[in-house]
Amino acid sequence: MRTTLFFALSLIVACDGGEAKDSDSNAVDDSGGGGTDCVEENGACILSGTYTEDMTLTADKNWLLRSRVQIGDDTNPVTLTIEPGTTIYGEGASTGMLVIARSAKINAVGTASAPIVFTSDQAVGSRARGQWGGLVINGRAPINACADGTPDCEAEGEGGMGKYGGSDDTDNSGTLKYVRIEFGGIEVSPDNEINGLSLQAVGSGTTIDYIQVHQNLDDGIEWWGGSVDVKHVLITGVGDDGLDWDFGYHGRVQYAVVHQAGDVGNNALEGDNNPDVYDASPTSAPTFSHLTLIGSTTIPEDNFGILARRGTAGQFWNVAAMDFTVGCLAIRDQETFDHYTAGDSAFAHARFACAQTFEEDAAETETVTEDEVFADGTDNQVVSDLKLGSTDFASPNYQPGAGSPLLVGGGTPTNPFFDQVTYIGAFDGTTDWTAGWTTHALN
Repeated sequence: MRTTLFFALSLIVACDGGEAKDSDSNAVDDSGGGGTDCVEENGACILSGTYTEDMTLTADKNWLLRSRVQIGDDTNPVTLTIEPGTTIYGEGASTGMLVIARSAKINAVGTASAPIVFTSDQAVGSRARGQWGGLVINGRAPINACADGTPDCEAEGEGGMGKYGGSDDTDNSGTLKYVRIEFGGIEVSPDNEINGLSLQAVGSGTTIDYIQVHQNLDDGIEWWGGSVDVKHVLITGVGDDGLDWDFGYHGRVQYAVVHQAGDVGNNALEGDNNPDVYDASPTSAPTFSHLTLIGSTTIPEDNFGILARRGTAGQFWNVAAMDFTVGCLAIRDQETFDHYTAGDSAFAHARFACAQTFEEDAAETETVTEDEVFADGTDNQVVSDLKLGSTDFASPNYQPGAGSPLLVGGGTPTNPFFDQVTYIGAFDGTTDWTAGWTTHALN
């Protein structure tokens, strides 16, 4: 394993016509015949600015994101390839982040034994939330962010993250597999932090599988519209929401864990349609299956397992949730409840173990309640204990143990994306898909 490098670096990349030059000939070849050369100092190679030619980051070098690094020019195709076992550091002093523009692709395919890691530039032991930016992918799938209902709606990402949106629901932004994103979420302006992984109008042609976001200051993963599907997600110790969606996201997610650290955090899942126009189209309508959501009663602010509001629809299958302080489930706004009464939204095979199961708010005026939605679903139960192996944040065991109510009784949506399994939550009691490539280090 590499040692973490930097407090300051004086590395230079000299660019000429989109191709960097390196007097030491430390070139990194790429599949397109161009190259990314750099001068190495202090064991790292800087990336900065916009890259418009195919390039490859190799595992034999450490890479540093200086300021906003963008792949592509929002028009022409270009591919960033990252080898298994590569580490990419985000420079905190310059708000380092990586943005994949529309029409560009990221091909970051690690393995369980050699994951690709995006991390802080601080030394191990000195790392913390918010020390660099995050990974942003912009696509051309539909969003509902335009108030006038423009079919090919476009929007500008928060914190200068680039344009996203379009009309191609099958847009392909590449592949992420066995990728870990940690200690990010830097504040780029007051109350404007960056998510660990921002998926902005990313289409269903994109492949995302085996992803961890760890100790991010803002959300773990946020979808702004789009249709990308995701499998095998671990969100640990983030400062805000675990999984967040809005602006018409309608993809599918199977096998996800959100584990709050205990010092800070908001909701495990938080979903909106359009925050200003609750019935905007296309409607946010993701389908989640096999989730393990672990809250903490020591977090000072309120936290929910699932907060659905502002007109989002959604299907929630095989959700196991525990220890959220003000409810495993909160549903707000009549437009959101209307999706349940219409059959567009539902809970099935859920197991909730919170001291307070549903949000209790006397000010709510909706015609339906959370407990009615829960009862009207398929085989949903309030239980006293999920009987997981361990919820210790530093060394968890997410597997359901003997006698757990999660080992049987599940059911799976009839869609080819979903593995047809019969347990509830993200684990079957035997196989730990987080083994080998994830972390629970606090700093």
